[in-house]
Amino acid sequence: MAISRRLVLDAVAGRLAAVTNATGYRGQIGARYGLPGVVGTPDEPPTKTGTDLRVQPYFILEPGVGRPLPGEGSLGGPTDPFRDVDAPYVVRAAAGDHDDLLALVDRIDAVLRPPGGWAPTVAGAVCGPLVPQPGYEPPLLTDNGVTPPRLYVPLQYRLIAHT
Repeated sequence: MAISRRLVLDAVAGRLAAVTNATGYRGQIGARYGLPGVVGTPDEPPTKTGTDLRVQPYFILEPGVGRPLPGEGSLGGPTDPFRDVDAPYVVRAAAGDHDDLLALVDRIDAVLRPPGGWAPTVAGAVCGPLVPQPGYEPPLLTDNGVTPPRLYVPLQYRLIAHT
């Protein structure tokens, strides 16, 4: 049986619903793209105040499709491209200032990578923990396409799952 990438995504998105003091989106910004179990997700990330138009912290979970694992599976046998997957996830964290952004990154990482680790629970699959992409150093970027500009960082994680 193939691993359901959507069920793995649902588990990761559900876990991110625990991130505090931030608005979370799945796939893109918009009310119908809120995280599972979160009621009242706004169409656009809210601003700090009516006069301070810098955006409050928010994040977007951007799933990758993943790829079959090459070579041998973790159990020593050949991998089956429909049963073993290496899936990338990007969590794009954004905020109106550096302090808010850095605090948001800490909260996201604490939820996805707590002490002792966390791995999604998905029927029919054995999932490993989300880990940072090896060798990737997230850049701090500025989105000048919005006013006022906002800061963001694409956090990259990967997850390996087997049936």
